[in-house]
Amino acid sequence: MKALIMAGGEGTRLRPLTCNRPKPMVPVMNKPVMEHIINLLKLHQITDIGVTMQYMPHVIQEYFGDGSEFGVNIKYFVEETPLGTAGSVKNAEEFLDDTFIVISGDALTDINISEAIQYHHSKNAVATLVLTKVDVPLEYGVVVTDENGMIKRFLEKPSWSEVFSDTVNTGIYILNPIVLKYMRKGEKFDFSKDLFPMLMQDKKPMYGYVAKKYWCDIGDLQAYQQCHFDILDGKVNITHHAKMIQDKIWVEENVEIENDVMLKGPILIGRNTKVKSHASISSYSIIDSDNIIGDYSTLKRAIVWKGCYVGKNVQIRGCTLCNKVQIKNDSSVFEQSVIGDETIIKEFAVVKPGIKIWPSKTIENNTEINVNLVWGTKYSKVLFGEKGIVGEVNVDITPEFASRLGASFGALLKNDAKIAISCDDTNAADMLKNSFIAGLLSAGIDVYNFQQQILPITRAGIKFYGLDGGIHIGTMMEDSDSTLFIDFLNSHGININRGMERKLENIFVREDFYRCEADKVKKVVDMQHFKYYYLRDMVNKVHNQSLGLKLIIHTPSELLESLMYPVLNDLDCEVTITKAHSKRTRVGRSFDLSKETEFLSDKVVSSKADLGVIIERNCEKLLLIDERGQVITGDMFMALAALITLETVQGATVIVPISAPGIIDKMAEQYNGKVLRTKTSPVEVMGQMVNKGEENIGMNHQFVLSFDAVGSILKIMDFMFTHNIKLSELVARIPSFHITKKEVACPWDAKGKVIRTIIEENNDEDLELMEGVKIYKDGGWVLILPDAEKAICKVIGEGYSEEFADSITEDLVNRIKEIGKMGRKNENI
Repeated sequence: MKALIMAGGEGTRLRPLTCNRPKPMVPVMNKPVMEHIINLLKLHQITDIGVTMQYMPHVIQEYFGDGSEFGVNIKYFVEETPLGTAGSVKNAEEFLDDTFIVISGDALTDINISEAIQYHHSKNAVATLVLTKVDVPLEYGVVVTDENGMIKRFLEKPSWSEVFSDTVNTGIYILNPIVLKYMRKGEKFDFSKDLFPMLMQDKKPMYGYVAKKYWCDIGDLQAYQQCHFDILDGKVNITHHAKMIQDKIWVEENVEIENDVMLKGPILIGRNTKVKSHASISSYSIIDSDNIIGDYSTLKRAIVWKGCYVGKNVQIRGCTLCNKVQIKNDSSVFEQSVIGDETIIKEFAVVKPGIKIWPSKTIENNTEINVNLVWGTKYSKVLFGEKGIVGEVNVDITPEFASRLGASFGALLKNDAKIAISCDDTNAADMLKNSFIAGLLSAGIDVYNFQQQILPITRAGIKFYGLDGGIHIGTMMEDSDSTLFIDFLNSHGININRGMERKLENIFVREDFYRCEADKVKKVVDMQHFKYYYLRDMVNKVHNQSLGLKLIIHTPSELLESLMYPVLNDLDCEVTITKAHSKRTRVGRSFDLSKETEFLSDKVVSSKADLGVIIERNCEKLLLIDERGQVITGDMFMALAALITLETVQGATVIVPISAPGIIDKMAEQYNGKVLRTKTSPVEVMGQMVNKGEENIGMNHQFVLSFDAVGSILKIMDFMFTHNIKLSELVARIPSFHITKKEVACPWDAKGKVIRTIIEENNDEDLELMEGVKIYKDGGWVLILPDAEKAICKVIGEGYSEEFADSITEDLVNRIKEIGKMGRKNENI
């Protein structure tokens, strides 16, 4: 059998380790990681090896040559342009004349390849995917198989709500050459996105072999460090030629260790390395060849590549030093830092934890480095959570952070992009808006400043002026509480999707953004008058220009107050606006009920108002109170918006999340409409409404009801007036429904197992796997959603009665608890 090693990886998430080398050439235990893959193939008598390359191919060719020094035969296949995972295999078609194995050149594994090949032949498979179980599957391709191992479903890099299993794709495939006929040479083609779906559609036998041995995708710096520690702990079997001189202390040839050196295993010291007197090398340190470790210096959990000089009395803690780094006397480098090739750190310098320094930099004496060179400071690689980017003002989100993030967003879009920016009416948001503007301008972007403004106006302005995107900064402030929300918008005025979020995160973390020349900095365009067009447009869309209704609005936004008074006065409405505290009113894009609801409910009844409204500061979402003081929020408001849309637009299609009550489908059927369900994220709902908006005017109608509080109030009041109906009477027309929502603690490393187990146990039921797993049974349903930010699962159930909804929900809550405990027991064993 022949093997094809995929070695085209650039390794952007591993920078600065990969600044001067392709990802497969990053050393693991003093050898390129690809060399460990070649040794594994040779162990299983596979010696005819093809290597596909694209990024810096000469580095790989110069090291491995024809393979004879490594006991194998190597043939190289270079891509002029990226061809994708499957396209690169097609590029090597002339080499592949029989069943072959595809394996990544930048992962570390000791799986039993021979067993996987036997499994492939025993199943008469066209394709066998080697799978493994992981605790947190978010960065991998999740795969679901049946009891015979046949592949039924897979999903690339899911969110927590899409995790159907804890079994993931390792990127190791055993393939019949027939699969090459599905591809065209020279065209970009991917295994998971293109080839495998085609094979499934043609009902070709595709199986998953679950490997029980070690596998690690060295995709980021943390995984890179961890794989070394796993090797030293004996969790993976690889070849190295060091000898053990003491318990778990391995040294290669010509190592010189002077007097009074303290060595504590497990450690590895490479050849021709000199460790001077009174130095200390502690557990989980890996030192490559030709290094000098100075007197009294200490290394703990350190990875040191070739040719480094560590001076006297230096502290190296949990970091990685690339080739030929010099650390002069009395300096310190701390945890999770990475120092690029040929960098010089002079005397008494300190590199703080988590810092990345690109190659060939010089750090002067007595310097403390607490930012990445050149701009940045340390931030998590994951910026976006369930609620977008959220953090505390001047703690998590500083002006420096905002400027850098603005430049990153500019880099994500084209150089001549036009980007809107706005903020709410707080000084903190205004301050950070200016920092974002500076970052955008530095990237050569045209900035359209909508000033202090509500988010729906910015959304509308982006579409009206044909801009390429936007940023809105909103706050939730009360006393010392100052939480900031940052919304990034696309050219349709809706929040960017997860794919764009990932790209923005990568640009931000890698600092891969462009700074334009001074004469290319654009002038900021002032857009503060657009709000008047927006308001006039809203009023013009109201069918009845004299509504004559009485309402009470409760909001923390002074901006909204200044907008609503003139609009409602034009429509002959009597309005009272009261000041709300914004704390606890915005939870993502939904409401958290509070005492303010009770206050407004009493006020609506006592003043005989037609309705009451609570509106959060960004003015997207609202909470209604009818004339009898009843609160309309959440699922009931969603049903109300669907009802108004279906009655207003003939044959409308309404967009609702998978968790929405089933009565919406019944209402749509009654009005000859349709229901399209999406994932539960507001961004997914927005995206579907915009994508389908050109096909169905009802989508635009529903978008306003769902994500524009000003427009939503006007549409609801216009509907009430036109149909001469009170709000309570309108709500009474919605069929009754019973939904129960619960949360259950679930360890992060058990979430994938929970979903997989529940799918397996309910395989006879009607299942839906759009997001999480939804089980239909006995006329009801229950939905299990792993939370993206907390160690919990959300369980939502609907039934013909409140008792039944509670019952089916509680059953799944208890089962999730049991599965989570089982995972913990296995850990303890």
